[in-house]
Amino acid sequence: MRGLSRDRCHSFKRSLSVRLIALILSFFCILFALSSTQAAPMRIVVPFAAGGTADVLGRIVAQQLGALIGDAVVVENRPGSGGNIGADVVAHGPSDGSVLLLGTIGIHAASKIYRSLPYDPDKDLQPVTILAEVPNVLIINPSVPANDVKEFIALAKEKPGSLNFGSAGNGSSTHMIAELFKLKAGVNLTHVPYRGSAPALNDLLAGQIQLMLENLPTALPFIQAGNVRALGVTSAARSPSVPNLPTIAEAGVPGYEVTAWFTIAVAGSVPSATVEKLNADIRKVLAEADVIERFKTLGAVIVGNSAAQAKAYCASETAKWNHVIETAHIRID
Repeated sequence: MRGLSRDRCHSFKRSLSVRLIALILSFFCILFALSSTQAAPMRIVVPFAAGGTADVLGRIVAQQLGALIGDAVVVENRPGSGGNIGADVVAHGPSDGSVLLLGTIGIHAASKIYRSLPYDPDKDLQPVTILAEVPNVLIINPSVPANDVKEFIALAKEKPGSLNFGSAGNGSSTHMIAELFKLKAGVNLTHVPYRGSAPALNDLLAGQIQLMLENLPTALPFIQAGNVRALGVTSAARSPSVPNLPTIAEAGVPGYEVTAWFTIAVAGSVPSATVEKLNADIRKVLAEADVIERFKTLGAVIVGNSAAQAKAYCASETAKWNHVIETAHIRID
């Protein structure tokens, strides 16, 4: 009897152990299932290196949008190919509106400089809204012997092709705005593309390149610190951020007027209802007092239009920049 009791006791313990193990395994299976079905956080892909205007604007929007929707919005920098590497990620991304793009002129309106791209900007991307527009500013290394726009143009004509300008990449707004300056001013400048404005600015400060037509928000700290010499802004009117700085048009290039602009965009496969919801959320973000003040400090003018208006604006800008591309014979293989 005692032996039988011991056998029953061992059998009971083995049965209890098996049940406990099964229960633990079931618990972890449930946890795994829950984690695998949990939605990934919303992302804003910034297709340039950290530190430029696109990156700064993207991070402001991500922070406030995250607070609005009650979940983190992650900024992911995917630089290269004038912004097209990051744009391709979004173009071929999910259709649920969880992956956003911080778009620019180069992506939405100047893609014709490339003979081929792995995506179609007109079909595979759709703008949600134009976030803001900013003036660009002509800045030069202090070693360049020019104190204003007219002196700089004279120097460039005296030494054609010897002055190098940096940009955030082929087809980026900083590239295209400089190409338009070349056409309007009748000068020959050599383009040096980078993977974003920050590395280009580093080389400008070091004297490896001589000038940039950089977004004002990115250039402003360097102007204020005296690290670069600012000659003029590209907008039609002077910027409140640098009120003593003339426009390039008034300083020597009549008719030269252009600003950089930035979008929030999604894949072309995202349903219109989702786009409209995103548009409403982002416009709420842009209407917040803190965001208005931060954009103003950067010298950025908030737009925040509808998705339909943003699409129409991109189409009109595409026609404008295609003309520049064709006139200047800009092509990238």
